[in-house]
Amino acid sequence: MKVGVRDIAREAGVAVSTVSHVLNGTASISREVRDRVLAVARDLGYLDQRRAKATIATMERVVVAFDRNFETSGDAAFRTRALYQGLKRECERRSLKITTSISDGTGFDADQVEEIARTEKASGVILMSNGDKLDLGDLVKTGLSMVVMNGEEQLRRADAVIPANGFAASVAVRHLIDAGHRHVLMLGTTGRDHLTTRRTGFAEAIEAHELNAHETITATEDSVEAGEAAVAARLGETGDLGGATAIFCLSDPLAEGALKALSAAGLDVPADVSVIGCDGIREARPTGLATVSVGYEQLAVSALAIMESRLMVPKPARSCIRVEFGTELIAGTTVGPPPGERAPRKAGGMIPARGRRNRRGSIGGGGPHARLVLNRFH
Repeated sequence: MKVGVRDIAREAGVAVSTVSHVLNGTASISREVRDRVLAVARDLGYLDQRRAKATIATMERVVVAFDRNFETSGDAAFRTRALYQGLKRECERRSLKITTSISDGTGFDADQVEEIARTEKASGVILMSNGDKLDLGDLVKTGLSMVVMNGEEQLRRADAVIPANGFAASVAVRHLIDAGHRHVLMLGTTGRDHLTTRRTGFAEAIEAHELNAHETITATEDSVEAGEAAVAARLGETGDLGGATAIFCLSDPLAEGALKALSAAGLDVPADVSVIGCDGIREARPTGLATVSVGYEQLAVSALAIMESRLMVPKPARSCIRVEFGTELIAGTTVGPPPGERAPRKAGGMIPARGRRNRRGSIGGGGPHARLVLNRFH
């Protein structure tokens, strides 16, 4: 249902002219009245309705560009699907049309992307990344409005929206500490930049909290099978986890593999060992897995907002915007106290083991748009 200023005036208990002045900034209104009017406008959906109308006026179509290496199969492809489905939903909500561009070679085909964008009269280009740092080369020189999703341009010459991967790892470690763990293993793999960032975040959290020297179990790739094989091999070599009471896994597929290997070895989760992952996408998350959601489905909201702001406030020379999304802890049932210990008490009693979800932002309680980093174009 369409909402108008009369509806806001009625709910806020003010005159229609007061609502108009508040929304357009055309007169001095008391802080109390202004806040009340804006709160009603927000609750009734008027502000979102107004923003959508402005979006339609400034943006009609976007090009979504993929390079040949963009993952479409295998365990890691769930991130691809989450990114693209989130973008499609946000474009539908904003009445934006999508045209795709898929490169035949490595990287992005600058000529192809530019031709499609010009022909389709697109408002800008969304560049989809696997989490790597990109060399956009000639694409930057086209002058197109561009935003990288789930990655960055090597020289930061393009706007970017990325998950807070390093912070997500520290959230996972903090959750294990709260449960009483002091010796934590990491199950990781080599490769993608976002996994490297999570690995760094884990190491920094271990050091900051002065936990026992950590070890790493390395899988051959980011998959369920590789995670299971790596943990099984470690258990086969030593018969145990060397005193570790918990495993932090760099991804949810690796965590699922760890759960399978531990079960096959006769170890109970979380009674014998706790397991926590990192990704948080429902499609790929085993039932009950404790993990940290890094917001893949929500990156498009910021990406399109940045593009829209560029179109509305053009500048010949501009700073590059980098938005780092916040995280959400999904407590799950695979994390509990170390063997033989009770769960630590907090105000109000025992920490519930199931169903607890806590939001944590990149800065304080900041949430999805918690950290902005500006860099000048080179």
